[in-house]
Amino acid sequence: RYSKTLNKDNILYPNTSFDIGSVNILENENRVPVNYILPPGVQREEINSNSSIIRQNEQSMTIKVTNLQPEDSRAVYKNINVDMRQYKRIRMFLHAEEGSTPGLSDGDIVGFIRMGNDLTQNYYQIEVPLQRSSTNTLDPQSIWPEINEINLPMDVLESIKSLGITNGTLANEDPIFYDVFGDDLIVDPVDEFSPFQLGQHRVSIKGNPNFGDIRTLMVGIKNPRQDNMDVCGTVWFNELRLSDMDNEGGWAATVTIDTNIADFMSLSATGRQSTSGFG
Repeated sequence: RYSKTLNKDNILYPNTSFDIGSVNILENENRVPVNYILPPGVQREEINSNSSIIRQNEQSMTIKVTNLQPEDSRAVYKNINVDMRQYKRIRMFLHAEEGSTPGLSDGDIVGFIRMGNDLTQNYYQIEVPLQRSSTNTLDPQSIWPEINEINLPMDVLESIKSLGITNGTLANEDPIFYDVFGDDLIVDPVDEFSPFQLGQHRVSIKGNPNFGDIRTLMVGIKNPRQDNMDVCGTVWFNELRLSDMDNEGGWAATVTIDTNIADFMSLSATGRQSTSGFG
């Protein structure tokens, strides 16, 4: 649980309730108002014993918020050590539903991933507005809408870092936000809380993060509204993963030169080059 503030005003609103839990296929198959169904394409692991095949449990993390104030966020985090350079996409299934107070509409809650060298000064952030999932259905596509899925090419993060270096904005106190339509980055920065469409990603960068050495990971939800209306809802997070591994091999070479200039001197030089993927 991230206990510090995640809004520009550094205000920790005392009336906001923030609960973390889990839902799983064994205990919540008949859950109300939405049954727990495995995300599309996900299969339960199996243990083969001498007399039977035992299917393992499968679960998602949940974040439930009540009275989440405008432009405020709540999140959880963990420390990791991951090199993401060999992968082409980052993906995660998300599900959104009403909380204890009804009235949640499509786009009222944004799900996000934050990853970097730390949680506040050097990070990338990926956001997606969430569609309220269907109730009274057993269809995985309705419970886990494709429009809610984070599915972003990693080279978008390379591009926004290149833009930050070119424009000199990496040293800014506030993160710089960009819109992504499909796999295409819009190079003009946007306001953090400007409206964006369902199925669209928004990415940001602050400081000088390096996704070859990701040390912190955060997932959470944000209230993007600017009309002084709080929101209440529950979001499921499942199968955060890297996909499309780059299997292309690299190359390496070593060059050694020795030369003798008469009786005056001897010179020796060694050079070495290795590209990503070698070995």
